[in-house]
Amino acid sequence: MVRGKQQAEVTLKQFQDAESSSDYHEGWRYFIEKTDMKAGTDPAEATHRRQAELELRESKESQDVKPADFPPTTSHK
Repeated sequence: MVRGKQQAEVTLKQFQDAESSSDYHEGWRYFIEKTDMKAGTDPAEATHRRQAELELRESKESQDVKPADFPPTTSHK
């Protein structure tokens, strides 16, 4: 677990320094996320699980939106 903003920044810098320049320029980035997945999980399986979790969160959020949350549309001529 990373404690404190300064330690988090140092850890992120270490990740960035370990990244190859070709990956950097192609847009690949390391990112830190809180997860319950075990270290060593197959990357394809981890990606599949993260995508499924994202879709579930988005589905829940769209169900929580009430039509009254949006202003009425009016046409101006």
